[in-house]
Amino acid sequence: MAKKDDCYCPEPSELRVFRLGAEMGDHLTYTVPAGKVLIINAWMTGVMNSTLGYKILRNSEVVAERAQYSSTPEPVTQVFPTGIAFLAGDTFTLESYSSKPTFAYGYERDA
Repeated sequence: MAKKDDCYCPEPSELRVFRLGAEMGDHLTYTVPAGKVLIINAWMTGVMNSTLGYKILRNSEVVAERAQYSSTPEPVTQVFPTGIAFLAGDTFTLESYSSKPTFAYGYERDA
């Protein structure tokens, strides 16, 4: 890992990029493998005149949530600038309750 301004920043070759998706009403669950850290940076869903939303849970505890009615045909996103970290053994769950697929984006790196 490269050191930049007192931050140990992963090199692109050290990352496994994630795009985790859930359909309406689905619960996508992923357990972080030993020796890894999962960082979630953003959430996105496509909507058209519908209620949208999601919950991100860490080990069954809600760490991020959003719900609203949207009349725009454009995708709705939310960015987590510092990321939401999941350590080895943690369970990441994405619950979707929109009328379109919901995605979480991030990366996995060595711990």
